[in-house]
Amino acid sequence: MKDTNEIEKQLQRKADKYLQQKAKEMQNILQEVKEFAGVRAMFFDYIADYSEFKHTDTPKADDACRFTDFGNMEDKFHKELKLNFKSALVAKYTKELITKLDIFE
Repeated sequence: MKDTNEIEKQLQRKADKYLQQKAKEMQNILQEVKEFAGVRAMFFDYIADYSEFKHTDTPKADDACRFTDFGNMEDKFHKELKLNFKSALVAKYTKELITKLDIFE
């Protein structure tokens, strides 16, 4: 039988795989819109932690964002999805697993 650390790791991998799939889907939608509109796309990669940025003496636009090209957007989507949803997904998967095991009735 697997120990709880291994189960936790597997649930984390399952969440990562799901979020990576969704990031890829977002990238595909972006590609489709870009091609349909017939434009080059340029995106901003905004600061990750505004709380630290706002305390600097002289905030500059260069410190707040940088340009990123289209090819980096899938990774950006994946990181954002992980930051916002990974722990909730792992909790959901854990609850589903416990329900399937039927050990707390």
